[in-house]
Amino acid sequence: MSDQPHNAIGFHGNSVWSHARAFTLILALLSCLAAAPASAAFDETYRLTAGGFVTDFDTSLRINSRDNSIETEIDLEDDLGFTSSVQSAWIRGYWRMGNRHRLSLLYTPLRRSSGATLGADIDVGGSIIKAGAFVGSSVRTHVFDIEYSYIVYRRSDLELGITAGLYWMNSLIELTAAGEVIFDGETQPEFRSDYQAFQRLVAPLPLIGLTADYEINDSWRVNARARIFDVTISDIDGYIFAANLGAEYFFTRHVGLGASLAAFNLSVRHNGVVFVNTLAYEYTGLQAYMTLKY
Repeated sequence: MSDQPHNAIGFHGNSVWSHARAFTLILALLSCLAAAPASAAFDETYRLTAGGFVTDFDTSLRINSRDNSIETEIDLEDDLGFTSSVQSAWIRGYWRMGNRHRLSLLYTPLRRSSGATLGADIDVGGSIIKAGAFVGSSVRTHVFDIEYSYIVYRRSDLELGITAGLYWMNSLIELTAAGEVIFDGETQPEFRSDYQAFQRLVAPLPLIGLTADYEINDSWRVNARARIFDVTISDIDGYIFAANLGAEYFFTRHVGLGASLAAFNLSVRHNGVVFVNTLAYEYTGLQAYMTLKY
């Protein structure tokens, strides 16, 4: 039903790095790059990169009312049948506007769905879906990551810069059920074949950070990036930490393959009139991609 209370969704992955260790690794790499001798050159104006990753997730659904009368957590893997292994793809466009100016846009879609028969009652926005009901669930998230980089230190083989950008997230969570439901305020269950609940969260979050690219020779490059921000905008509180360490090998002047170790942690809290919606998403894993430059 469209008038069901909104839910709060949380994604929690097993993290291999702590944030402090990620920053330490990146600072160490920056120091090594700055001390390395010059040997090659960055000459591309445009780049197009596409890749993907597979990682394990532990996901929970959170429901919190502003008066704390409702506070529920549902494990999406254990309770709703979501698989823990998540596959995702992404695409990134890059434009070097000048010697010291770069602009990039990254798009990442994340889709998950499941169907399961409940082994126990679950509370969704104050309504109880009884054990034995069949529940179908889906999570769809679209991320647009816009980033501007200014190169503060540049050599023929090395670029060190600062970044500023916007991480724009649009997430929709839908749940349907067929079975007995005790609606909020009622005491007796009612069989429903068309129960629905959903939440949409749209959050534009700013980011600042550091970036480094080092060209070892015409074929090999290494890079490091770290971004972080903690901000309150109107009724949205947001926190993001992102870090990458990667290497690229170019088979030709224009075509290459790359791999990176990525750590990401996001938490968004939307303070609604009735419910407090919280979206937390965390992962650490390897990414592989193909890149074209010209």
